[in-house]
Amino acid sequence: MSGRGGVTGPAVALGAQVRAGIRTAAEVVEEALDAAARLDPVLHFLASLDAAGARAAAARLVPTGPLAGVPFLIKSGTPRDAPIVARLVAAGAIPIGESTRSRPGSAAQTHGWNGTDHTRNPWDVTRSSGGSSAGAAAAVAAGVVPIATGGDSGGSLRIPAAFCGVTGLKGTAGRIPRSRPGLSGLLTPGIIGADLADVVTATVIASGPHRLDPTALPRWTAPPADGGAPGRRVAYLPGLGGVHATPEVDAVVRSRLVVPGIDVADVSPDLLPVARAWEALYAADHGRGAATGPALRAAIEVRNHNATALADLFETVDALVTPATLTVAHGFAGPPAGDFVGDPCWHLNVTGNPAVSVPAGLAAGLPVGLQVVAAHGRDDIAVTVAGLLTARLPRPPVHA
Repeated sequence: MSGRGGVTGPAVALGAQVRAGIRTAAEVVEEALDAAARLDPVLHFLASLDAAGARAAAARLVPTGPLAGVPFLIKSGTPRDAPIVARLVAAGAIPIGESTRSRPGSAAQTHGWNGTDHTRNPWDVTRSSGGSSAGAAAAVAAGVVPIATGGDSGGSLRIPAAFCGVTGLKGTAGRIPRSRPGLSGLLTPGIIGADLADVVTATVIASGPHRLDPTALPRWTAPPADGGAPGRRVAYLPGLGGVHATPEVDAVVRSRLVVPGIDVADVSPDLLPVARAWEALYAADHGRGAATGPALRAAIEVRNHNATALADLFETVDALVTPATLTVAHGFAGPPAGDFVGDPCWHLNVTGNPAVSVPAGLAAGLPVGLQVVAAHGRDDIAVTVAGLLTARLPRPPVHA
């Protein structure tokens, strides 16, 4: 199913057009609202649509910011005064509504739910768009909006980005301030976008100290367009902690490593499995029973071991590359039994390293995500390497 055209072009280019008077914010927002109205009944990516609020914001916009007039979606449950939202709005971006997330209480968090139906994948409407930032990835992939906000405590930006063939960046822990900091440090707010450069720009805008989050890092500076170096040395693993992606996913990601500027080293960190550690840390943030003293002590030991192993790895290579998920998108009701499909992702929430998922190609007609991991604070290296490895995908069957 294809439509009559939604918001076209990268967010940064749209902002430049609006600032130059080539297009108006009202025109761009109206295109996004039209695409949302047509495609949401098929994909179910909206938790709510605020057409009146978006039109009013476009009418009063003074087009000076880098994202002037750019429509975006806010992940459901994110406060409007959250730093990531407030800073995008201050840069001229216009929220048109809220995107779906996982159903509360569900054991399967790699899907979305709008209250009556699951969020569908634009590549195959019988498949999940990932989670928990499900609607964000589906709407971006379908071309409704060029960027959307999300949050990543166990892969919730990178899993949906991988399933839908777009980009999701979980910066170093603290890269974007949180509105409700927890004890664990697992959660990093972030951006899902159709274009890696847009995701970087929006992350730069949203970064920096904030009164709501005393652990936030200093404002991030985007890496130079040329990456700052002629080549990068990377390690490749088909999974982390002994859990590997399917052969089909592994093959697609490996194929992307044969590009100019990438040297693959045969080195591997000794990483421990993180499932129990992640569960204990997550429970600590939410006051759940799994956050016992022994469980937290064990989780901290795993965190320290893995963080040290990664730090040692990054003394010898610039980045680590893995599949972003173990499989392509699963059925929309939930993943099959077995290893957590986002296992390569949540390792990096436990250690706090920056990690970005970008499209690597297709397997059986479905997107495969490639994850690039770098040392603490070296988000610039993660996105630079990701830029070298990103594959250009065709538009999905369902698009604006």
